[in-house]
Amino acid sequence: MLLESWIQNWWNVYQSQIFLTSFQEEKALKKLQEIEELFWLDKVMTYSSNKIQSQDLTKEIYQQTIELVQIYNNDSIKIVLNLLTDLIWFISLSCLFILGKERLVILNSWAQELFYSLSDTMKAFFILLLTDLCIGFHSPHGWEIVISSCLEHFGFVHNKHVISCFVSTFPVILDTVFKYLIFRHLNRISPSIVATYHTMNE
Repeated sequence: MLLESWIQNWWNVYQSQIFLTSFQEEKALKKLQEIEELFWLDKVMTYSSNKIQSQDLTKEIYQQTIELVQIYNNDSIKIVLNLLTDLIWFISLSCLFILGKERLVILNSWAQELFYSLSDTMKAFFILLLTDLCIGFHSPHGWEIVISSCLEHFGFVHNKHVISCFVSTFPVILDTVFKYLIFRHLNRISPSIVATYHTMNE
């Protein structure tokens, strides 16, 4: 990929730092400490203490450190690449929405026509399926996976408190928005859909 090779060349040539975030640095130091402890443990279990040569041990730890630096350097490149590709994707999608308004109107009318052509039971079923996926009793686990993946994607710290706060508030807001849309629009267009939805929800 041309963009990936360009970012890799830019990062390796013009950037002196290896870690993009403090979270990466802390994680690398912790990993390095674990490697050093494992090397010492392996040597103690393999040889007697008087046969352990610190020079050989230091050389092995140095090689592992170089490999660890390369891994986190590639992770930093990957984070920059993810940010840039997401920005390009967002700009491209925005341009498509702006330039293709007529097609979006046609697509919206087609989707509405398809939805309203269904029976009231099927309409209520799809609404119930969508609300359960987003704000059902099992949805917090799904939101935790999504937020954790997003944080990892952008190289941020996996903070359990932030994730718990988001999971405990965002589905509630989403549930309120869903109920508002159901009672404001569907109740006016087709009261039978709302009645069927509440019957299935119970």
